[in-house]
Amino acid sequence: MWILFGFILIMFLIIVSASIVYSTLKYGISPMPSSSKVKKCIEEVLPDRVEGKVYELGCGWGALAFRLASLYPEAEIQAYEVSPMPWLYTYILQRIYRFSNMTLYWKDFYLDSLEDASLIVCYLYPGAMERLKKKFEEELKPGTLIVSNTFAIPGWEPEQVIKVNDFYRTKVYVYRSK
Repeated sequence: MWILFGFILIMFLIIVSASIVYSTLKYGISPMPSSSKVKKCIEEVLPDRVEGKVYELGCGWGALAFRLASLYPEAEIQAYEVSPMPWLYTYILQRIYRFSNMTLYWKDFYLDSLEDASLIVCYLYPGAMERLKKKFEEELKPGTLIVSNTFAIPGWEPEQVIKVNDFYRTKVYVYRSK
């Protein structure tokens, strides 16, 4: 019995690892959770209320998406993740915690319109931010709040840059679309 359990556990870990490695190679970044200090910083710059949809682009393991769903119970939260294991983990937690105002997508957010966004939160990588710059300029209504963990939107002037007192001295960028 223990041998079977051990075999199943080892196979599960191999599948999880392979999935994360595949997604990392395909998309150029691994799913990394935000530190607790960065999450707190992001929460501090968020508005008390939002009118419209809230997007988390690249929600990873779901911690920020769940926090957004808690902070904005009247808002519709749209969380996107392409890496299968973090998405599955978030999906399971969403079913357990029953956040009815959060929709989790296992798909590329570049394929969907962001025109109805009031708030966008993201933790991506420089190449993704470059692609998002064009998407933001084409789709976002003026005044949409964008909060980015670590990576700036190339060519945009942030309203605020906060240097978090964590191990990496992470920067949180705050923007408004024009």
